Amino acid sequence: MMATIAFGTAGAAEIDLGQLPHPSTGPQTAPVTMVEFSDFECPICRRIEPELEQLRQSGGERMRFVWVDFPLDAHHHAMLAADAARCAGEQGQFWPYHDALMSGRESLGAQNLTDLAARLGLDSTKFNSCLAERKYQGQIESDMDLGDRLGISGTPTIFINGSQYSGVQSLGDLKAAIDHAAKEAPASPDFEQSSRAARGEQQ
Repeated sequence: MMATIAFGTAGAAEIDLGQLPHPSTGPQTAPVTMVEFSDFECPICRRIEPELEQLRQSGGERMRFVWVDFPLDAHHHAMLAADAARCAGEQGQFWPYHDALMSGRESLGAQNLTDLAARLGLDSTKFNSCLAERKYQGQIESDMDLGDRLGISGTPTIFINGSQYSGVQSLGDLKAAIDHAAKEAPASPDFEQSSRAARGEQQ
């Protein structure tokens, strides 16, 4: 269960994720927490996804990544896609489902969302029932309310230890932001060193 993420840095946002679990990777004790407010139908979100995927894969014990749904009203399929991804998460497949949607190769229509679940090997009966009842719509709406309270108006919006970054961000910019956040935390090696260790590379 996840509650408030409060950061020690002056001026950092306090992000209350409520009592329901959010999709995340990395240890809860990591010195750096990245929270992404995102939308499966957002072209900019898809554009920066390769950079975020690289950070998730190379963060090791150093970084925790938390996904928060923020489907925009202008994106008519985004709410249903968010619900579908959470339904996939019930079967331990949120991230593979997320990755497929963020690739931009998948249509977000209802039939395509259920077809994708089947292709990923999910139990179709359970998935389709979950999606039909819009099981996670209430939680997604709570995420949207949180984004509104934080003043978020577009996606992607990223918080790294409470500091906000919006729109297109390069891999270098994000690594620099993570390095800066880590240096504010006690006894944290630099991000590049941590990334090389996670990949098994020589320093």
